[in-house]
Amino acid sequence: MASREGRERRLAGAVRGDSVGGGMADRVSVSLDLPSDVDLVARAAGGDGDAYAALVARYEDLVYTVAVRVIGDEDDARDVAQETFIRAHRALPRFRGDSKFSSWLYRIAVNRALTHLKRNRRRGISVDIDGTNAVESSALDPPRQQDPGQRVVDEEFRLSVRSAVAELPPKYRAVVALFYLEERSYKEVTEILGIPMGTLKTHLHRARQLLREKLEDHDPESGR
Repeated sequence: MASREGRERRLAGAVRGDSVGGGMADRVSVSLDLPSDVDLVARAAGGDGDAYAALVARYEDLVYTVAVRVIGDEDDARDVAQETFIRAHRALPRFRGDSKFSSWLYRIAVNRALTHLKRNRRRGISVDIDGTNAVESSALDPPRQQDPGQRVVDEEFRLSVRSAVAELPPKYRAVVALFYLEERSYKEVTEILGIPMGTLKTHLHRARQLLREKLEDHDPESGR
């Protein structure tokens, strides 16, 4: 039977493998010859529509990605992403710059996604397992030299992880999406969610516990 630490690492890896976009590789890198967020925000707050359009273009993929990871439905995530930018535009004059614009925008996106989940709790939420792009599919594929039987086991486990994540309570799904899937730091997640560090670590611990409980029967190393 594998150690608890080993199962923790395997679980974390499987959660990170459930990637809609590609984690760190998908993050926006702003070239030195492009205007900074600070410059664009200042101009947009002053009524410059082109500046805000540039911010939308810069972050629309990231906002959509975090929305779909929290909600689990692509169409609903598009609606949430659109609502996020509308609300951000209205609130832009009140943005004080205490945190990075991206963190502020992420907080709006996560809050809208959580509100959506609460509003549609009875309808049920599921993760789109088949609607993966090329980047995600390659991330989910085990190494080619791996034993075919083990590849089947690993794929089944990853699909089980994805289903288990979709069943987490919204507040836990949000921290899993940001910390594991988006690979944000503890500090970034606390800024985005507006929660203390201790609360974040508690949520992550509880989320891992729930995932272990849901996945124990699917783990070939558990001995069950």
